[in-house]
This record gives sequence, structure tokens and C-alpha cells, in this order.
Amino acid sequence: MDQGKTKSASEGIAPMGITALNETALSDQPESRYECPVCLNWLRDPVITTCGHKFCKSCITSWLQNSGHCPIDNINLSMKVDIFPDNYTKREIQEQRMSCPFAAKGCNVKVTPLDLDAHIASCEYNKPESSCPPSVRVPCSFQAVGCKETFESQEEMNTHLHSDTQSHMSLLLNAYSEVKINSDISNVNIDAKEQEAMNLWDAPDKDGAQSTSAPLTNTSALIKALYERVVVLEQRNREQDIVIANMSKQLSAFAVAKMKQNSDMMLRYCMGNYIWKVDNFKARLDAMLKDHYKMLYSPGFYTSPNGYRFCVRLNISPQNPLFFALHVHLMKTENDDCLEWPFNGRISFAMINQYDPDMTQKDTMMSNSNLIAFKKPTAEICVRGFGYTEYAVVSDVVRNGFVKNDILIIKVNIRCV
Repeated sequence: MDQGKTKSASEGIAPMGITALNETALSDQPESRYECPVCLNWLRDPVITTCGHKFCKSCITSWLQNSGHCPIDNINLSMKVDIFPDNYTKREIQEQRMSCPFAAKGCNVKVTPLDLDAHIASCEYNKPESSCPPSVRVPCSFQAVGCKETFESQEEMNTHLHSDTQSHMSLLLNAYSEVKINSDISNVNIDAKEQEAMNLWDAPDKDGAQSTSAPLTNTSALIKALYERVVVLEQRNREQDIVIANMSKQLSAFAVAKMKQNSDMMLRYCMGNYIWKVDNFKARLDAMLKDHYKMLYSPGFYTSPNGYRFCVRLNISPQNPLFFALHVHLMKTENDDCLEWPFNGRISFAMINQYDPDMTQKDTMMSNSNLIAFKKPTAEICVRGFGYTEYAVVSDVVRNGFVKNDILIIKVNIRCV
């Protein structure tokens, strides 16, 4: 592995699920004459400068507000004097039609380059599959005492525990009471007073026959024995009430302290670590080598219980099939309306060398608020990812100890700024 090789992070192509992409999807990158030098995407509402360069109107407007000169040759420009609509280029772009990347699955829609991302997000054939077999849902830690909730990840289960403490405490106390009562009922060592009452109840009458009701001569003794039994049970119940009250106080104190600790931690920083173990790696690699447009996606993971959600994409680089490409994608969550957009933070990749830790490959990159990859997702997975098109040489990953027991391990660290 060439640790000294310079890698530049960039916005990746739109995710097309885990199944193979057709060649059209990657051949639809804009020609240089239709590409904006600022955002590197198709020109949207194109304009041309007096120095002969074409930009998206929104891109050059934002650029000139901060710098006042052309991004290409540094010539001073004025929005009112030096920028003109490029209607000819706009018509050329609008006249082009691009096939949906999911044509192989049955989608026959053709749209303009500027409408392709919107179509992909809503296409009925865009149904990403998981690169890993369906995982077993995580049961609640209080399953044994009656909680029936299950979750897709440990993080979801932790959130459930923090938000439903009172319910779990009630389940625990009910289970404790039930165990104690069952223990009393099933106790084969019936105490002397209860045994005496039963003997009195079953005592023979004056004629020597068994009576189904207590004989009159034993009534006072029976009442006395039963009364003493009730007194004993009431004493036990008072003792149980004291134990349960103490348990309740301890559980409440623990829950409050834990929630305060988690709240303080979330206020201080937002950071997520994720370990992606790509199992059955050799078979997956063979499939990607045969079809360079096949991609693998990790399960989604969160930067914090109610934070941003990401997944990792691994595939053969479309620009250079000798390399792996590695990107992260933002994913939609129910918390997105409460988060700040675009995402701003630091992203670190580490491809773990399982035989020599010193050979582990580590790379870090910062987010870019101007890219689609960090804006609020409009689909289940953001239409573009961010990372390295040439992250690691395929042959080096296989040969130099990064794969052990047919497993490749990639660690991702995402810290919000």
C-alpha cells in the first residue's frame, strides 16, 4: 500500500443501490463545455463572462460576492456588467435526454441532465438493497420482564432505554412482585400455622367421617390459625413494599444521572464511530471485478442517538479499475428537521491491517458546505457521496494483510464541527 500517494477527496456519483449500475449511469457525466467549474455539475441556468467562461448563475453569483474576480483567470468581474445569460448553451443542455440508470430494471424514462437527480430520487426502481444479509433485530434489554420492543441497531435500543425509563421500571417491579408471590404460593414448606389450619379443616367429625366443612368444635382454633397466617403474610408484604420502594429510588436516581450524562455529552460534541466488517469479501471482490459498476453499502449508522445518519460505499473506481473508491453518504432520518444543514464536520477513514496495525491506512477529509453530498437528503440516501475515487490499490488490499478470515474491516469516524 502506497502510504505516500496523494488522494483528493471529492463528491462521488449518485448511489444506485447495491445492484450493478449500467454503463449509461457513469457515461452521463457532463462534457467540459457543459460543466460548471465551480460545482463540477451540469450547468444550471448558464451564464457566460466577458472573459469567455461559463458558470451556473447561482455559483458565479455566490463566488463574486466573496471574491469579485473570475475563478478561472482572476480577471475582475461585475455581476451587472460582465455576466450575460448563455441561452444557446441552455437550449443545448435542455435538448439532451438521458436514460434512467435503472433502465436495466425496467425504467424507460428519459429526462434532461438537470432533471436526472430528481428522477433518480423518486424512481420506483430505485430500491437500494443491503450489502449484508438482513440483521437480526435487537431486543430490548428488559425483554425478560415483558418489554416486546425490538430495534434495527444497538443505538436505537439505547435511545428507547433512555426515553422509556418509567415504563421499564414498572415492568421490573411487576416482575419482582410476581416472582415473590409465586414463590409464596409454590412454597412446599407450609409453615406450622397454615398446616395447623389445614389439619383442623380436614379433621373428622364426631361420626368419624371426613367433613367438607370445618366441624363446629374446631371453629375457634381454625379462625385463630387463619388469623395468625394473615398477620404473617401482611408482615411479608410490608417488607416487600420497603424493598420495592428502595429499588424504585435507586432506579430513578440512576436513570436521571444517566440521562443527564448523555445530555451533557451530546451538548459538548457530536461524534460517531462505526466499524464496517465486510464479510465474504473475496466473493464480493470477484463480483466487483467482473462488474465494475457494482457497489457495496454498509448499514446506516448515527453520529449520536438523535444525530446525522451515514452509510459507507465501497466499489471499484470507475476512473481507474486498479483502485477501490470509498465514499460516505448521508441518509434520511426522522430527526433531519432538527439538525443543522448543510452538514459540517470532519470525516476519517481507516482501512485496518489485521496483521500489522502499523500498516493501517488512515485518511481524513473535511466537509464542503457547497456540495450536494452534505445537504439535507431528499431521498433515503443522498444522491451524492463524498470521499476518495482512488482510495486504495485493489491488489495491495488483498496481498498486504488487510483481509483476514475473508473479512475486510473499515473504520469510519465522523465528528461534527
